[in-house]
Amino acid sequence: MENDILRIENVTKEYPGVTALKDVSITFEKGKIHGLVGENGAGKSTLIKLLTGAIDKTSGKIYYKGHVLENNTPIKSLNMGIVPVYQELNVIPALSVSENIFYGHEKIKGKILDKKYMRDKTIELLKQVGLNASPQTIVRDMGIGNQQLVEISKALIKETDVLILDEPTTSLTDVEVKNLFRILQNLKENGVSIIYISHKLDEVLQMSDTITVLRDGEVIDTKPAQGLDEENLISIMVGRELSRSKRSEDKMIQKEKVLELRNVNTNKIKNISFHLLKGEILGVAGLMGSGRTELAEAIFGIDKLNSGEFFINGKLKEINSPKDAVEENIAFITEDRKSLGLMLHLSLLENVTYVSLDKITKNGVINKKEEKQVVADILEKLNVKYASLDEKILNLSGGNQQKAVIAKWLLSEAQIFIFDEPTRGIDVGSKEEIYGILRGLAKEGKSIILISSENEEIINITDRVMIMSNGEIASEYNSKTLTAHTIFKDSSSLL
Repeated sequence: MENDILRIENVTKEYPGVTALKDVSITFEKGKIHGLVGENGAGKSTLIKLLTGAIDKTSGKIYYKGHVLENNTPIKSLNMGIVPVYQELNVIPALSVSENIFYGHEKIKGKILDKKYMRDKTIELLKQVGLNASPQTIVRDMGIGNQQLVEISKALIKETDVLILDEPTTSLTDVEVKNLFRILQNLKENGVSIIYISHKLDEVLQMSDTITVLRDGEVIDTKPAQGLDEENLISIMVGRELSRSKRSEDKMIQKEKVLELRNVNTNKIKNISFHLLKGEILGVAGLMGSGRTELAEAIFGIDKLNSGEFFINGKLKEINSPKDAVEENIAFITEDRKSLGLMLHLSLLENVTYVSLDKITKNGVINKKEEKQVVADILEKLNVKYASLDEKILNLSGGNQQKAVIAKWLLSEAQIFIFDEPTRGIDVGSKEEIYGILRGLAKEGKSIILISSENEEIINITDRVMIMSNGEIASEYNSKTLTAHTIFKDSSSLL
């Protein structure tokens, strides 16, 4: 008991008609890493909100350092040393890296800001987390992965006793993940307790001392990490046998080129030439900042071409905007689905149909009955779980949000799909469903570009892989012959 820093006893959290947590009891020890896993909707996010004072419990008790924690608020929990780093980033895009890190904790010298101290401390923190950026860099000009490292830097300047990490590696490269793990080990050795929430079970097993599994708002089991493996965890998490992703050998790729780029250059990518075949899943691997997302943005008309040519179905095309790309039946499922793929204030129905309203509109009037029917049909096909088509999409789990984005583009009758980190931040069951959707699209003759930082995903799901480095295509492989070692080596070959 004296090693306990945080203890949850018989905690229940109820919303109207829904029990988010039911009689949950978990003990977190001082100076230990405690993994927390479960499918989307298992109750992990609710638990974080309770611990950080964002919401209050319905019943039960929470003890912190031996005392009952009552009337908690986010500010109160921060001041007590409970520091969260959320999966959905909490940076202020218009401010610099340094301003974000010190926001609310500004260093004052006399009556003015001590900008030199904050700049020097920011440089020290960025070095610690392995981020090569200037303190003056505006955060909106950084990629998602680098913004995540800024979030972690923010946590490191506070007096932290309990650090809560929610999907901390979803946008990090393998090198950055190793660096983060080094930081966490140092914090652990200094007595910091870490709650590590992730769908990447290999990481949870590697880092955790103890693992708790949540399912449907209840604690299913808490065990020492030693002796567990991924299959054990998956079985406990989902309560059913889950067929893990393996290469599909039963589809035919046609030799017809549906997309070809010749010597394409933008301000971010250089000398890009490749083709995509009908029914093919083409992987794009590489380090963060290698130009993978920038390649997708060039194809989708977001970034302007400085030179080069696009061919779609053998015909030379000009794609100067996303509108041009959509008209050529190209779909782009972005990495940051909440900012770029969804309109969170709108309903599930509105999010799925807004790209394809012309197909259900006559004389300027939307056929509401037809709209609901086509959406219900496509959501059933993709196994999307929802309460009502009028439900706000922000209430859906990450996996169901991602499938709703895919549904939107399927209704648009797209033929070329670009998926940028499609399984980022979703649970293992939803991942397998996404993989099934990708393979199903390919079998139907759709063509897919899959950008992913997960080596297993790239190797097992794709037919062919391009590896990017420093804005260029460094190499290309048949996926059957590719290894993680080769991906890592080639990713840094042009740096």
